[in-house]
Amino acid sequence: MTLPARLESALQSAWLPLALLLLGLSTVFIFGGDRGHFYRWGFHNWMSSLHLTVAVNLSPEHGFQRFSVPFTDEDGAVRYSQPYNKFPIGGYAGMKLATLPFGGSPPAQLTAARILMLLSFASAALIAYLSLCRLSSNRWIALTATLLAFSSYYLLYYNDMTANEGMPDLFGVLLTFHGMVVFVQEGRFRQLLVKACIALLLGWHVLALLLPFVIFGLARDLLRARSAPQLLPPSSLSQVKHAAATLIRSRYLLLGIAALGFGLSILTFNFAMEYAALNGETPLTELPSFQSMLRRTGADSDHSAAAAARDWSSFLEGQFSRISRMFIPYALLGVVAMAESPTWLSKRAVAESPTWLPKRTVVVLGVALSVAGLIGSIFVRPRILFATLASFGFFWALPMRNQVVEHSFESIYYIGVPLAFFTIALLLARRLIDRDAVIAAASIAALILFAVSSFQVSRIGYSAESAQAVRAAEQELLAVPELTKDELVTVLYIGGQHKPLFGNAEYAVEYYLNTILIRYSYLPAAEDGFVVMRERVDTDALLTPQNQYFFLYDTAGLTAWYQSKYQSVAATEPLARKEFDVHLIDSTVYYLKEPCERTNAAGRFFLHVYPEDLNDISDHRRQHRFDNLDFGFEERGLLFDGKCLASVDLPQYDIARFRTGRIGVDGSQGWSAAPDIQGPKLISAYQSIVSTEPAARSEFDLYLDGGKLYYLKAPCGSEDVQARFFLHLVPESVDDLPEDRREHGFDNLDFGFEDRGLAFDGKCAAAAPLPQYGIARIITGQFDGDGRIWGVEFAPDARE
Repeated sequence: MTLPARLESALQSAWLPLALLLLGLSTVFIFGGDRGHFYRWGFHNWMSSLHLTVAVNLSPEHGFQRFSVPFTDEDGAVRYSQPYNKFPIGGYAGMKLATLPFGGSPPAQLTAARILMLLSFASAALIAYLSLCRLSSNRWIALTATLLAFSSYYLLYYNDMTANEGMPDLFGVLLTFHGMVVFVQEGRFRQLLVKACIALLLGWHVLALLLPFVIFGLARDLLRARSAPQLLPPSSLSQVKHAAATLIRSRYLLLGIAALGFGLSILTFNFAMEYAALNGETPLTELPSFQSMLRRTGADSDHSAAAAARDWSSFLEGQFSRISRMFIPYALLGVVAMAESPTWLSKRAVAESPTWLPKRTVVVLGVALSVAGLIGSIFVRPRILFATLASFGFFWALPMRNQVVEHSFESIYYIGVPLAFFTIALLLARRLIDRDAVIAAASIAALILFAVSSFQVSRIGYSAESAQAVRAAEQELLAVPELTKDELVTVLYIGGQHKPLFGNAEYAVEYYLNTILIRYSYLPAAEDGFVVMRERVDTDALLTPQNQYFFLYDTAGLTAWYQSKYQSVAATEPLARKEFDVHLIDSTVYYLKEPCERTNAAGRFFLHVYPEDLNDISDHRRQHRFDNLDFGFEERGLLFDGKCLASVDLPQYDIARFRTGRIGVDGSQGWSAAPDIQGPKLISAYQSIVSTEPAARSEFDLYLDGGKLYYLKAPCGSEDVQARFFLHLVPESVDDLPEDRREHGFDNLDFGFEDRGLAFDGKCAAAAPLPQYGIARIITGQFDGDGRIWGVEFAPDARE
């Protein structure tokens, strides 16, 4: 069957596949969300805020240092917070140039940086397409493989993350691969060297691409030398000399040495910059970048992810799961998700762990596709290029296992696996079908999948409500430089961190305030300075009474207010006296200490709140039976005039008890307290209801009063309350039960006496709140390891 002449001409066109690729890539710009704001939740925002802050601070004024924020210490000297020299300077320099024209508008800078990331993403796809055109000798195959490989969740979700570790680094990797293709096919070695050096200026991931290429290339040179006719005697020594000479002359070895030398020179420059930023006082092994190397490679045994990373079984399982999801265009996940939930557009979990695809299936699929790509590279030429493309992701993941375990965005560097697999599969299909029209039709399908995937992923994590709150908070921060007239501003996060507001963009405040000199601390800056914090304090020191999220104060007035607050709280009787005095006033827990120094506030404070009704806390906290309100002192506290004051608002539900204390920097518990807040209530309840008729009698007398079931016993000793209490409620309607309890037919509210009870004056009293639905029967008692100790069943006829 012959095709129409016009269609035949279109299929032979060199420009049509390229035009379709550019059309598909344009969708990432068209469907992009609110680019000028930190609107994506999680690690995307964390990385974007950090790296963008480092980029905009890059300037001759600071000696081209890379850091998150300049600040002043107690002596007024300017220092650099968190020097960030672990990566090459190229990506930061690119973001700096992109944002330079918009220096007066951080939202515009963020938009410009994100557009640069999208351009890097599009350029990486274009370079991949050009490389596959050379490898497959078919533009339609190259187009289809590129669009399918770049349709995955990881690439589309992280394509606008403003970090050199993301799209700029990926562009450098694929640019170097294109240089490899040209070198193998045409012998243009200098071009490969230049591209590899450009990639090294953008990031370190290109080393994982160069390593297998150099290894495979040296092996090929040795095999060729061994099979070539020899003029030398066939002795072992002559063969060794010939092999050594072959290696020395190999341009693959020269490539490896040149890349290693250039990379080491970049790393040396980075260490020198970091050493200078820390005032030349920090040993090499203690530099943040050096410590980062240890952590990422697993050499730091104290790192929290090290144990998980060294569990090779779980590590490889996780990596193959990610690889399998790199193969699946997100549009296919979205179709299934749309059927599962009407809110699928905002569900990042659809890509991270699709419920319709069993975990074991995902892992097996990843293994199968990876092996297929590697084996397939044996049967296509040039083998060295396909083998390098299919394997380089593993050459990064294995030595950097801690890094890839922590960071899901590292999955984008498995791009070589789907690129190699799809190209080899399409080459095989082309041989079997031998019709360009079929391959072109596959390209159109791949284009549609890419466009739909781009639209779907652009909506993940975005909501109009959160965007509105972010814009309002941004405007409040952007007004600070104008209100403070370039004077020193201290950023205090007392009253709650800003991370939830900006979707975990930890450095958002530093980014929006990068035009002024700030101090990131929990100490007042100076008597005449200014303070920005999240807590609203009703005092004349408040300079922004109209704000909702960030509040500006003059330091002197704010310090005076806290001095007054400290005195008023200190005048009350504390619930506990430990290293800190713990007070409870109007549902707010206060922590006071005098005298107090930074070391007293170091580490982490824990605050565990036990509700009377477990249904009042979130599902993932019920298994622990308490709400976790842990905090760092800098988030909730203030240190002034040798005093420490911190405060935390308790939840609005009924609280049975809480435990609090401080954990030291080394992880050891500094102090702890379990203030008695229920004791007076239980004693009062005991006295008021013990003379009434109980609803049931057994080892304990049971009373129903005020929506609670009381357990009273006298006389009572510690042996009477050691065993756990069971409390099973049979509802009038099974629909009132939680879904996971309906098959049992009753609600389980078992508890320990220490959670809900009090022993006093030889008596015992405990109270369990009852749910609001209608209860047909109550079954309760105590049990231990040998079974039920006592039990009783009754109908709550007299229940209020």
